[in-house]
Amino acid sequence: MMTAPEALDLLLIEDDEDDFLITKALLSKAQTIQCAIDWAQSYDEGLEAIFDGSYDVCLVDYRLGARNGLDLLKEVKERGGVPTPIILLTGQGDLRVDLDAMTAGAADYLSKEQIDAPLLERSIRYAVERHAAEQRIREQAQLLDKARDAIIAYDLDGRVVYWNKSAERLTGWSADDVLGTTARDRLYPESQHEKLAEARATIEAEDEWTGELRQQTRDDEELIVESRWTLVRNDAGQPQSILVINTDITERKQLESQFLRSQRMESIGRLVGGIAHDLGNLLVPILLGVKVLQQRFGDDDQAERTLSMIQKSAERGSNMVEQVLAFARGVEGERVALDVRTIIEEVEKITGETFSDAISVVTDPPEELPNIVGDATQIQQVLMNLCVNARDAMDDGGRITISASTVTITDADARRTLDAAPGTYVRVSVEDTGSGIPPDVVDKVFEPFFSTKPEGEGTGLGLSTAYSIIKSHNGFMDVDSAPGEGTTFDLYLPVADADARERSTPAPEALRAGQGERILVVDDEAFILDTAKQTLEDAGYAVETAGSGTAALERLDATGPDRFDALITDLRMPGMDGFELIRAARERSADLPIIAASGLADGRTDQALDAGAQTFLAKPFTAEKLQAALQEVLPAHKAAPSS
Repeated sequence: MMTAPEALDLLLIEDDEDDFLITKALLSKAQTIQCAIDWAQSYDEGLEAIFDGSYDVCLVDYRLGARNGLDLLKEVKERGGVPTPIILLTGQGDLRVDLDAMTAGAADYLSKEQIDAPLLERSIRYAVERHAAEQRIREQAQLLDKARDAIIAYDLDGRVVYWNKSAERLTGWSADDVLGTTARDRLYPESQHEKLAEARATIEAEDEWTGELRQQTRDDEELIVESRWTLVRNDAGQPQSILVINTDITERKQLESQFLRSQRMESIGRLVGGIAHDLGNLLVPILLGVKVLQQRFGDDDQAERTLSMIQKSAERGSNMVEQVLAFARGVEGERVALDVRTIIEEVEKITGETFSDAISVVTDPPEELPNIVGDATQIQQVLMNLCVNARDAMDDGGRITISASTVTITDADARRTLDAAPGTYVRVSVEDTGSGIPPDVVDKVFEPFFSTKPEGEGTGLGLSTAYSIIKSHNGFMDVDSAPGEGTTFDLYLPVADADARERSTPAPEALRAGQGERILVVDDEAFILDTAKQTLEDAGYAVETAGSGTAALERLDATGPDRFDALITDLRMPGMDGFELIRAARERSADLPIIAASGLADGRTDQALDAGAQTFLAKPFTAEKLQAALQEVLPAHKAAPSS
């Protein structure tokens, strides 16, 4: 059974009526198509009909008075083209006209001398089918352009033959920039060329390849893409082109890197926190014992020199433990509204007085800068540490620039940075012209004990402490560096809200001697109990000790809590820990002053205060800090000044 002829709307642009009638007669003999013909008798009428009507195909005579069919084709193309295939008809064959017609966009070119009904029918049918196929391709291309992924096609010589809109958005290169070019050197840094060669070898052997590649945009920014390559074959099974789909995973990789760094630092924090706790316990009796021995052998110059050396070494160790614990547990301190300009000016003054003339320190904060909330001493410590690191990275001198600005972190920005939250920040940047940090090192600079300095010239605790300080201020840090191009550290500190007000920190009170107050000291380390007892007794207190929470509670139950004027307890003890002891002691006496002590904070300060302690004493502590803590919790009448 024969199928019905396809109905087509056809426009014939022809200024000769005889030729119109001949063409109409030929079309009446068609077997697979049935044409409804509109006749335009002039160039202008035909051009208007093309743009006003909706035709499946258009036949255009080459001779149209003063102008010709080629002129019409070119004008249609200049106007943006129309979705109608155009077949050019001429009185006689001319290769030059044929080529010009194809270039101008003609679907076909026929000579009236050779035309017959089957040829005309076949030309119209193929033109319509080809146009429909091209339309489908255009629609598919539009869908590809809407895809979020960059979709690219290369020929087997590596030249770009397709480039969708997402590829333009991702790289900054337009289709006109790259079509027909070999884009390897433009899109990929030299470090990726070997990986590209491996991908090409894999796809030739296996038809597919998937992996991660680093690309560079038109603005020389680096992207990380998940790239999927597929070898496209023709109907004969021969390789024809390579289809590449690239998904931008730059943001995801950055977050993964930050998350892994955060996990690594958290693990390191737990490890070094535990070590620091044990070291703190070892240093407590040294620091307290030195004080006791100095009081007993103060007249012996040689003993005093030895004790002074021991004290300085112990204090240095104590400072290192405090830095490690600051990294492990965060940093506490006064939180008030601060003027960043004032802090930067102070750092400029200190560096100007202490750095060599070969190092210039330039500050450039704006006149109008909102306040931040924080501890001035800690923020200054961070900036000084960054400046010292910058100085050490410039052996032959250079420039350090400290600048500040107000920035807004959007939701999108916060998603790209693990520690960031949306809001307004003051960004303080410390930039140097030094040697820079290698890429394989830059991700480790905030880890404790990691240092690029020669052995003996750095503890590796400066940046880890700075990181913890900024994090404890609800801010975050970023670093940008490359070998030979210097380093920039950016500190992001939240802007103070309208209710924040500057407060002055009261000066510490002078230490007062004890008046025989009875103190119960609880710790599972015997040498801490011994040295604490000697220290406090020398300061005028009466001291009893207990080696566990259970023993301390038995002492309180046996004598009654009113026997003691204060309780000092370690938090980390086997069996009944300090928290349980504090709660039990508080149940027995609502008024008993309690001091909680520990070398591991990690949130224990608040836990201890919630359990019932009045204050927290961080290990390792000196005799002065121990006495100051007691002075803080004891009622004034029980700690009257000694005469």
